Amino acid sequence: MPLGSEELKSALQGIVGFGVTPFRENLSVDFDALRQNAAYLAEHCEVVVPLAGNGEIYALSPEEHKAIGRAAVEEVNGRKPVLVGVGFTVPIARDLVQAAEAYGADGVLVLPPYFTHANDDGLFEYYRSVAQATKLGVILFQTHSTNFSPSLLRRLAEVPNIVGMKDEHGDMDQFVRQWGAVGDRMALLCGVGEILAPSYFALGVKAFTSGIVNFMPSTCRKILAHLRAGELETAARVVDQETMPVYDLRVKRPGYRTLVIKEAMNLCGLNAGRVRPPLAPLPEEDRQELRSVLLSLGLLKGEAARK
Repeated sequence: MPLGSEELKSALQGIVGFGVTPFRENLSVDFDALRQNAAYLAEHCEVVVPLAGNGEIYALSPEEHKAIGRAAVEEVNGRKPVLVGVGFTVPIARDLVQAAEAYGADGVLVLPPYFTHANDDGLFEYYRSVAQATKLGVILFQTHSTNFSPSLLRRLAEVPNIVGMKDEHGDMDQFVRQWGAVGDRMALLCGVGEILAPSYFALGVKAFTSGIVNFMPSTCRKILAHLRAGELETAARVVDQETMPVYDLRVKRPGYRTLVIKEAMNLCGLNAGRVRPPLAPLPEEDRQELRSVLLSLGLLKGEAARK
């Protein structure tokens, strides 16, 4: 039974794992690998998100999107909440959220409009229109290109099933103002991964998003344990020593955030497949640099370590 919107808000704690979409060499979706990866995330995360940036949502047809979401929900099978990322135009987003509700997702993460910078009134209508198409809980996604003013966030919090926001800005001053505007009406998430999780948890946030949990879950669980224990300095030290080498590669060039995750998974013996255009495969020089980083972190074992 999918979670109600208030249940989803309460469940947004711990690690929110953002999965990848594995593509074969002919660029078709590898659903067997997708199911394996969804099960892996369900084992190591509190919440599973199969479709967002890491899932190359922008490279999928609506039919593929629905099939991927359905497969992930079926594989996780209620063990953990599943959030499905949606976006694009209002009609497409409404269609995708209605499909997500039909196949049993627990909520939707609504990406901001592409290719335009809307004002508060435009953003309000966009998100309200999408939210009104479903009974599922809706999580807003604040990216670097879309900013929710405190007054806009307060208005959106009045929409009954909008129950959270993933903050990818990392602007702590703005975040405090936003939280002050909505209080406990929304669950606010650290959306920049492990790197700023200690800062967000110091403010009282209870969840952070993660892409690296796809291949280094032990480190992510260690960070979460320290954060929950209030050991923020220790958590920050683990972030610096164990995640920053990977993070530095992920920001090395445009498109590397997803590329590095997928190639790291492949090097670790998991099946992330290749990327779809507009992304291109990782150059061999950077692949070897990534391999060296993974070796130094003790993530390559057996045959993988010898290649």
